[in-house]
Amino acid sequence: MHARTTKPNRVRHQALWAVLTAAVLTLTATTHAQPAEQPAKTAASMGPLANTLLYGQEDQGPWQGQTDGNGYRLINPVDPDAITYFYLNSPPQALGQRTAEVKTALIQGDGSTGLIYGFANQPKQYFLYLIDRQGQLRILHRFPEGGFNELFSARLQVDGEDAEPAGPRLVTLRLVEDAGSVTAFLNDSKLHTFNAPAQGGIGIAAAGRVDGLFLDFKLQNPG
Repeated sequence: MHARTTKPNRVRHQALWAVLTAAVLTLTATTHAQPAEQPAKTAASMGPLANTLLYGQEDQGPWQGQTDGNGYRLINPVDPDAITYFYLNSPPQALGQRTAEVKTALIQGDGSTGLIYGFANQPKQYFLYLIDRQGQLRILHRFPEGGFNELFSARLQVDGEDAEPAGPRLVTLRLVEDAGSVTAFLNDSKLHTFNAPAQGGIGIAAAGRVDGLFLDFKLQNPG
């Protein structure tokens, strides 16, 4: 299974992350340059994705990455429009049958953390499945021509009521492929099914100002 970090050019869009609820969104897509130095220790619970992650401060941009126990922290304290992601590609025979999941919690910040799905570079498109500190869940599609479309939005319920979680809450986000559709789960609850081509890389993502924790990334590649 081939693993690689993302290397798209840095693009500046006009809209801010604060208008994420609009039907079509534009954001700053940023990725990391290879850090000058990496610690020997990697985030063990992130599986094969651990070797693609950023450790230290990126050369040009706001993102910092570090281990946290056997987990991984992504930190962007300043740029509300920044997006970064790290993904793995799968063998052709696994496409349409994959399951990916990660545990994540937003320690602080007004951005979001979660999964990236179906990353393709030519033309560039992908899906994001994200949660923020207020428990807002979103599924977004990044168009090949640029900009985002919100496919799904819901608020995490706490104790059966529409209430904001009190502080960081560790949740499991999961995406399950079934040929040309993908189903999103929160913990063990089914949230939404959307149509998507069975292709592209799967990994983790963060958007906006975050101090986000990731644990136990898994990617099942049947076949």
